[in-house]
Amino acid sequence: MSLANAKIAGLTDDLHMKGSEINTALAVYYLGSFLTQLPSNLVLKKVRPSYWLSGTMICWSAVTMSTASVKTGPQLIACRFLFGAVQAGYLTGSLYFISFWYPRNRVRRRMGFFFASSGIGGIIVGPLCSGLTSANVGNLLPWQNIFLFIGLISGVWGLLGLFVLEDYPDTASFLKDGERAVIRRIMEHQNTVASTGRISMHQVKLSVSDYKIWLWTIIDFCANAATQVNGMFGPTIIASQGYSSQVSQALTALTNLMAFSGMASIAYIAKMVRGSSNAIALSTLVTITGFILALASPNNTGRMVALFIFSFASPQPAAHGPAWEMANQQGDTKPAMAAALTSAFGGLGPLATAFVYRDQDEPRFALGHAVCLGMTILCLLTTLFLRIVLERENRRRDNSPVDLSELSKEQIKDLADNHPAFRYSI
Repeated sequence: MSLANAKIAGLTDDLHMKGSEINTALAVYYLGSFLTQLPSNLVLKKVRPSYWLSGTMICWSAVTMSTASVKTGPQLIACRFLFGAVQAGYLTGSLYFISFWYPRNRVRRRMGFFFASSGIGGIIVGPLCSGLTSANVGNLLPWQNIFLFIGLISGVWGLLGLFVLEDYPDTASFLKDGERAVIRRIMEHQNTVASTGRISMHQVKLSVSDYKIWLWTIIDFCANAATQVNGMFGPTIIASQGYSSQVSQALTALTNLMAFSGMASIAYIAKMVRGSSNAIALSTLVTITGFILALASPNNTGRMVALFIFSFASPQPAAHGPAWEMANQQGDTKPAMAAALTSAFGGLGPLATAFVYRDQDEPRFALGHAVCLGMTILCLLTTLFLRIVLERENRRRDNSPVDLSELSKEQIKDLADNHPAFRYSI
């Protein structure tokens, strides 16, 4: 998000960036993120979450502030790669961390709050960047102000997290003994008790070979490709409609307000339409409408309306998908692997987006909108197929009881969501 705002604040001109260098800088973040997400969640099994999550935030804060000192395009690209590598542990780790604290039927709402927080950040960052680009701070250029101050804010929150973030329900200081016992019973019943230590290699292999996780990954890949349009190119799209840099920065607050509204409502939408799969289907249909409008509109007003529509709807599948997946995982290692695999490979979706929104295509950006339209349609079709798969598996388990009396306790635990008593959430 900071790079998108810095771009229209003069970054590309000051660094003499040419061709697709800025697109490469946007894309390489996701490559760095991909390489570190999977090992990150396995590290989280060995390190206290408060240390790991807060530590990653402090690290990406340092990288963000360092980006203010770059002099060339390749230096910016290197910083972006490092930024993705260190920030990856926070996103995938947070999804896993939420599953430590809440039973399956309550994960969706909490993940909705988590994803909505990025919308709050966008609402704040837009006007903040608008102010920073017009502020005179020593000899700093406008885009340098953005990286320095945004990085500083993240660092402060990371330091605070070291002292206030609790690790597990079993050790939470704000819970009473009776409350800890109740939570532990619920999580033991679901075979999702969180702790630092054991990594089940059987569950690692089970995760990699589980085709359902790869279907969720396709959903996440396509959803991320569409939802990152606003984050990576929102300011550029707005500026291409004839607005100044400062006005465009400020207007991003409105598109991010739409994104926040969409993500904050995911739990209520899922409840209203009775399930995450239905919620994804509904939000993808609205997103498809937004991209079609963007392609068909002959004027700036229509394109701005389209931007608001897909800014509202496109983040919802990206939030519903991981929440749906985590609600359908069991075991002490498989949830960590599922979150990491889906976040890592699904997180590569914006790589496609980064190269199809080209400066020469403004103000219509027909190629970018067409690609994201196709991605969203694939997201919808994969969701419907996965729903059919899960419904069929639930019926099979209802009709085919399995005797586990000859298995040990550890073997039963390693069945994870393959346990015959487990039923998938639709």
